[in-house]
Amino acid sequence: MKIILGGLELRSEEQPESIPLGGEQSLYLEEFPGGNVGMQNMGPRFREITWSGWFEGLDAYDRMLKIEKMRQDGKIVEFQTEKYTLPVAIKSFTPDHRKNEFIPFSITLKHIFSREKIQSKDAIDTVAESQKKSNAGSSSNSQTYTVVSGDTLSKIALRFLGNANKYTQIYNDNKAVLKYGPHKIYPGMQLVIKK
Repeated sequence: MKIILGGLELRSEEQPESIPLGGEQSLYLEEFPGGNVGMQNMGPRFREITWSGWFEGLDAYDRMLKIEKMRQDGKIVEFQTEKYTLPVAIKSFTPDHRKNEFIPFSITLKHIFSREKIQSKDAIDTVAESQKKSNAGSSSNSQTYTVVSGDTLSKIALRFLGNANKYTQIYNDNKAVLKYGPHKIYPGMQLVIKK
C-alpha cells in the first residue's frame, strides 16, 4: 500500500500493518425530571492511528528527522493512502536511535476533524460580532441571535450583556422559544437579546 505522511512516502517497514478508521460521536446528554433527555452532538471523535516500524538504510536518520520536525512543528499534515487523505497531527513520535542506518520508532497520529486554524474567538464571538455589525445602524435596543453549537444562555449573556448571570433575562424574553427551560437550547434557535 502507498502511504504518504506530510509529503514523505513511507517505505513498507515504516508503514502501519492496518489503519484504524471510524470512532465515536461526542455527545452531551442531560436527563430531566419525567424521563426527558436532552442531547447536544459535539461532533465526531476519531480513533488514533498508532503503529511501530523502523527506518533502514543510509537515509534512515534523515527520514527520522523529517517526521520529528513535523511533530515539533505541531501542524496538521496529510496522511494519504490510495483511497483517502486524512488531516492528522502527530501526537507522539518516539524513535529509538540505535544506529544511523537502523532506527526503530513508534508513532501516534490524531485525526483532526477540521482543517481550519484554531482561532482565539469561538463561534459565539464570531456570530456576535457579525450580528453587532449588521445591527450597528439600528437604533433598536434588541437584536436577534442564532444559537450555534456550544452555546449556553450564560455564554450568550456574557457576550451580549456583559454578565453571564443575566441568562435569566434572555430566558424570560424568549420563553416561547425555550419551552423546556433555560438549559435546553439547540443550534439554529433564534433568540431575542434585549439590552
